[in-house]
Amino acid sequence: MEIPPQVLVEFTCKNQPKPSLPTEWALCGEREDRLELLKLSTFALIITPGDPRLIISSGCATRLFEALEVGAVPVVLGEQVQLPYQDMLQWNEAALVVPKPRVTEVHFLLRSLSDSDLLAMRRQGRFLWETYFSTADSIFNTVLAMIRTRIQIPAAPIREEAAAEIPHRSGKAAGTDPNMADNGDLDLGPVETEPPYASPRYLRNFTLTVTDFYRSWNSAPGPFHLFPHTPFDPVLPSEAKFLGSGTGFRPIGGGAGGSGKEFQAALGGNVPREQFTVVMLTYEREEVLMNSLERLNGLPYLNKVVVVWNSPKLPSEDLLWPDIGVPIMVVRTEKNSLNNRFLPWNEIETEAILSIDDDAHLRHDEIMFGFRVWREARDRIVGFPGRYHAWDIPHQSWLYNSNYSCELSMVLTGAAFFHKYYAYLYSYVMPQAIRDMVDEYINCEDIAMNFLVSHITRKPPIKVTSRWTFRCPGCPQALSHDDSHFHERHKCINFFVKVYGYMPLLYTQFRVDSVLFKTRLPHDKTKCFKFI
Repeated sequence: MEIPPQVLVEFTCKNQPKPSLPTEWALCGEREDRLELLKLSTFALIITPGDPRLIISSGCATRLFEALEVGAVPVVLGEQVQLPYQDMLQWNEAALVVPKPRVTEVHFLLRSLSDSDLLAMRRQGRFLWETYFSTADSIFNTVLAMIRTRIQIPAAPIREEAAAEIPHRSGKAAGTDPNMADNGDLDLGPVETEPPYASPRYLRNFTLTVTDFYRSWNSAPGPFHLFPHTPFDPVLPSEAKFLGSGTGFRPIGGGAGGSGKEFQAALGGNVPREQFTVVMLTYEREEVLMNSLERLNGLPYLNKVVVVWNSPKLPSEDLLWPDIGVPIMVVRTEKNSLNNRFLPWNEIETEAILSIDDDAHLRHDEIMFGFRVWREARDRIVGFPGRYHAWDIPHQSWLYNSNYSCELSMVLTGAAFFHKYYAYLYSYVMPQAIRDMVDEYINCEDIAMNFLVSHITRKPPIKVTSRWTFRCPGCPQALSHDDSHFHERHKCINFFVKVYGYMPLLYTQFRVDSVLFKTRLPHDKTKCFKFI
């Protein structure tokens, strides 16, 4: 039997109504009483003033913000209304605006919304309130961001963490591990093995907007951001020539293409900023660390290696670091914390970060393949070991699951690519309570990063290749082998859900593999991907 919907309409106020315009409905009761009622409501009806010359009033704005605060979907009656920052925010994702002549259709319109649409609208409404209207600081930052966007003033650079380098000696010639040099069944195809070419100089005014080219961030949430930097600036290949609006870019010369080099150049080529930086967290495992660094010798597109030394004890004075052809920066941290893995170090000069454990065992072809996939999905976490979350019905809580499955919702950052911008958001924007729990358990920093990226993009991570483990054989046992490891991760997931107010992780069965993993083609043929 279907339960009829409940509708509450008050025509009289128990207390003295708030002052209002002659043509609008007055606010009744105290704010706390209205919020308690809205918490029990799915929708909140907001009737605009009867004067058509008014686009909004303080009473309507108050009702709107109170509904967003508690997660009720605002239903605004009045087609002339202009909601706050209407030209900047996508209000249709969080509210319904219905003309007054169609008031008789409101009931049927609301009943036509599915549960998933309602949930998405309530979440988006809460996000808008928290981000743009909840505090005086957020309102002030919103106004500044709106003005900056309209007059096209670039934002201030993001905050970076100053790296305190630990002096070390290098000179040990890194050998070539046959397991690393053998690319297995994947032929990398043409890559830019020559020295990196310089980044193109921008000769036009920075306010020029260029369209119709390969964008590195074409799915950013919302038309403008409160964050003090937009890092996903386009990098144009130096050999490209602009052909006019609507025609995109085309390599100069005729008949070129199909070898894979043009494809790489279209993604940014071998510009230093378009390479990647390896960030490796380590703690008093010098032999394991040296072996992992040697395996990076000769890795294409590698710009630099940043070793995050998480131990209060300095490296051995007689330790000889390998020479792998790129700089190795050893960074000293203030305390032993897994959060140090995601600090936006100022020594990282690339957009792409390959976060990798010191005992990770990946071949060069696997790293290169993951990097190619990331360059086409820069707003995602792209990596190798997949995991997923599950709902525990008997205990009514979330569980962390590492069993092999075709479905996943997380990619562990012990071997994953992500954008440096997420390191800034993790360290300085994400709620401090999450970082505190990571320090308390010495665990869950990878889950926290997956929560953050899924919350911002509303997209799942991308898993590449069929590998589920990446530990080197014979390495000392890691913390993840402890029995308490999984119990702590269960607790982390449930705590993070409370902090975010919902479960941001999204399931996916999407996996990227090489389509030619069993096929040997001439080096001048294009390499493609298949998607599973």
